[in-house]
Amino acid sequence: MPLTRPAIDLRTLMRDALSSALVTDALTLPTSLMYTPGVHRPALYMQSTVVRGRPGEGKTFWARALMDPQLRAIAAREYRMPRLERTEAVTAFGARPDADQPTAGELRALTGWSMSPTVLWSAVALTALGVPDLTAFATWTERVDWLTRNPGAVDRSLAELETAARGEDTVRLVLFDALDQLHPDRVLAEHLASGMLNLAVTLSRRTTRLHAKVFIRPDMFDGALTGVPRPDRSFLTGRAADLSWGRYDWRSRIGRTELYGLFIHLLGNHDSAEAAAFRAAWPTWEEDQDGRFLASFGLNDDPNIQEEFFSTLAGRFMGTNARTGYTYNCLPNRLQDALGTITPRPFLTALATALEDTGHNHPGHDRPLHPDDLRNSVRCGARADELHRASPWVRLALEPLAGQQVPIWEEDVFALWQRNSLLDRLQESLLKSGTDTGRARIGPRNPADLPQMLEQLVDAGVMSRRTSGQLDMPDVYRVVYGLGRRGGVNRTATTA
Repeated sequence: MPLTRPAIDLRTLMRDALSSALVTDALTLPTSLMYTPGVHRPALYMQSTVVRGRPGEGKTFWARALMDPQLRAIAAREYRMPRLERTEAVTAFGARPDADQPTAGELRALTGWSMSPTVLWSAVALTALGVPDLTAFATWTERVDWLTRNPGAVDRSLAELETAARGEDTVRLVLFDALDQLHPDRVLAEHLASGMLNLAVTLSRRTTRLHAKVFIRPDMFDGALTGVPRPDRSFLTGRAADLSWGRYDWRSRIGRTELYGLFIHLLGNHDSAEAAAFRAAWPTWEEDQDGRFLASFGLNDDPNIQEEFFSTLAGRFMGTNARTGYTYNCLPNRLQDALGTITPRPFLTALATALEDTGHNHPGHDRPLHPDDLRNSVRCGARADELHRASPWVRLALEPLAGQQVPIWEEDVFALWQRNSLLDRLQESLLKSGTDTGRARIGPRNPADLPQMLEQLVDAGVMSRRTSGQLDMPDVYRVVYGLGRRGGVNRTATTA
């Protein structure tokens, strides 16, 4: 059933719902806005020891959801995974530091002490699980030292914890998240992460009621695997799940129903009269026991129904007919990086930007979104901001390219980097991070190796290679950094 409410109500609902969602993050998102895309279900399997996800794809949210009893119960119910109801989780390292996790200073001191990363995280995990021998100590240095001098203590503690979990019919889950905050030096950060992976293998092979789940970026996972014994690498790779906000259809094209499903969920769960009217206009919503409103399967997963809905907001075509393109495909096409990745925050930010621009540029338009403003919303820069928070060094690498044209040759990129003293700027940034008292994000794997750094940008989806050998850059980054391309969106002098 198409919406029949006046356009101003839709504009108000979109503005308020998007604003409310965008001021939250993975650690503060309210229960009512929790969304459970079907493609994320494998990440919650107990046998999914590793959960890979790029910045913004949901690692921290799912780590939080497994810790939070209410969010975990929702996931158990909607994913039909009753085992989650009998799961108790502890965080050994996460985005929200607490007394049960080593501080940044302690991690750096322990790394300098040349301790085994597996012993370190065994001490952290067993302390979080409440092993008395370790909780009695006041510092992590003492705990790691005691465990080093008592190698049999790990097996003994695991056996006792396993027996207790069986008696209580529970599963104890140890969570590791925010691994890009382990150490500013990437080599040391991946060395520390390898200890988490080794511990996860130990729990999987020696116990049935104790599990670890490591939320990690794909590139960092590949680097950390080098510190894992070779027979265990395939074990971990085989038990890895991937977070994604798109899936391939039968034509090998990526569908984006999950992103539109999230958007629709936010509209339907906003606390307003406009949201109630929206739910009434599409009368297939159900209220669950937590007070959340759940849309029908069609609004969540059927691209045809979603396109019908989105056409009420932006019209069907980007111009006068199908040859100009469809509004439903506009943002997925323009916001994806070189790997085809799109994450929720840039998608929602682009919608909010297009909504605001339509109000300014096309105040008399009969729908909330004008196609021109939808097309130009790629300038919002939200994906670049998201990547920079996870990898601040990327900003330093891309700023010297402003004003250039893509495709561009590798040699030209290296010349621009050298002309702008990129190596010195990276070294200065890493040194500053190393002296900060708080956590710092990791840098590039080898800042002195420009070709390797370029490969990391390609692996991150920031750049891609053409068959000619030249480098290209997707609009979602190119526009923000002021690079031009024939036939592309005009570059601007915005800063990310």
